[in-house]
Amino acid sequence: MKKRIYLLIFAAMLMLLTACNPGQTQEESGTGAEQEISGAEAGADGTETSGENAESAEYEYEKTTIYYSEFKDKFSIRKDVEKTQTDYAAYYFEPSIGRQERNTYIEATERMLACIDGDLPYIEVMVLKPESYDGISFSGNHLYLPHQPWDSVDYLAKVLLAGYGEWGNYGLAYGYADYLSKKAGMDSRKTDSEVQEAKELLPMSAPELYDLNLLCFDEKFVSPEEVEASKNNACLFVEDYLSSHSEAEFLELLSASGTVEGAVRAKEALEAFYAENGIECSLSEMRYQYGGMSFDYMAACEYGRFYIMKDWQDSIWDRTPLVSENFLHENYGEVREFFECNRQQMRQYQEYFGFGSYNNDLPILFTNSRGVNENGPTVSCYYESEHAIYLKNVISLMHEYIHSLMHGRIEKRDALWKTEGFATYFEPKYNLYWYSYQNDVLNSDSRTWIQEYIAAIGRPIDVRTDSLGFFDIAVYVDEWYKDPNSSYISGASFISYLIRQYGEQAVIAYLCDDNEYNAEWGKSYEELVQDWAQYIEENYSQYSMNSMQ
Repeated sequence: MKKRIYLLIFAAMLMLLTACNPGQTQEESGTGAEQEISGAEAGADGTETSGENAESAEYEYEKTTIYYSEFKDKFSIRKDVEKTQTDYAAYYFEPSIGRQERNTYIEATERMLACIDGDLPYIEVMVLKPESYDGISFSGNHLYLPHQPWDSVDYLAKVLLAGYGEWGNYGLAYGYADYLSKKAGMDSRKTDSEVQEAKELLPMSAPELYDLNLLCFDEKFVSPEEVEASKNNACLFVEDYLSSHSEAEFLELLSASGTVEGAVRAKEALEAFYAENGIECSLSEMRYQYGGMSFDYMAACEYGRFYIMKDWQDSIWDRTPLVSENFLHENYGEVREFFECNRQQMRQYQEYFGFGSYNNDLPILFTNSRGVNENGPTVSCYYESEHAIYLKNVISLMHEYIHSLMHGRIEKRDALWKTEGFATYFEPKYNLYWYSYQNDVLNSDSRTWIQEYIAAIGRPIDVRTDSLGFFDIAVYVDEWYKDPNSSYISGASFISYLIRQYGEQAVIAYLCDDNEYNAEWGKSYEELVQDWAQYIEENYSQYSMNSMQ
């Protein structure tokens, strides 16, 4: 009987020793003694801690320096750090972070990474003091972050994103981190929430919250209750997925979720899971990422990457019906609606112009700064040299996007009518935010000629249908019709005239041709301008210039 008890005890001890926990000893790691830190150890908060409480694996460190710049050099750091490397990752610490804190950090991370049943990528984690860096950011397989609870699922999800794709779906990473924590025998949610995990999906207040992207886990954008529901639902999805797929298949889905094509697959997998549980929803294919020190967050689609500066505010929010005071900073529904709308509009413009290819590696910065330098423009603009858009307000996005689509296609860039006239002409076609703004502004404009125009058409102005006639009247009133390069509107009016005469595709081809004489039309640029000016005179000379002011 006693022998049987001893055998059971021995078997239990053997199971514990072979469980998923790397807990390397000094001999196993072969790293030798850690570089000495004189006196008592400094804790994560800068206070001293006794070495007696830091009896853990020893790690050998080497001194090195890290350099890091956030996008467009909005924030950059240079830090002397100490580096150690394990079988699973490389870790960089500021020297003032003590051994106990380092060991806690490394061991919590290693316990999780050791449990991954699939290909393990190389990960580098930079741990900085909060006064040095209080943001969270990814750069390839590098994760930059300050001290935080190392045994929390949220922290482990960040490590996974550093390894499997910085633009990956946060819900997939969070649910898998929770799964690995349980697999490693960690109390996975004790520092994430006091709320008990539900065994079924928790309802969300709006369909878009089922997206499970990064913003759905951020209390700046959703309620604390919705954050908890997102965490719960993410864990249930991963548990369900792994019940019928291997971990390797799940990791492939997580990695792919940060790509344009893979985001579709992740969306379909989530929608199928929700449908099985009686929830109908249409999920976003937008991808989100942490913003570090400079940005609130970043978003991406197949047509561009959006960077939202922390202090950005729409320059004309109080005059734009679809924009709130804290637009894009606090409400996920508002954020999703904006990006989904503009993603659709970008697609429509590309399909409409129909060129063979586009450069979709396009950064779009929502910034109150002047752009590339302090002497730059104070308005929204597209920088050809950077192939980047800087936005002061949302109504300008599609105008600048049209410029980016025409980059490298228009030969004579100094011709205002070819650049700004073209963008102004096509701007009303697919631009919901500009459309809403212009309808509101124009229909409340007290200028006599605008009121006469409204009276002439017998209804309020609709810029989608009335913009062409409006351009023509505007150039007549301000006497811009003699030169298409006088203003954006004169260029748009000239283009609208040419399109009425020769068709859109023929005019686009003429725009992209440096030869100002058009053999097919049998006319020079000067003759075309004369024809346009005559058209304006014949159609609007019956109006009194004084009454039109």
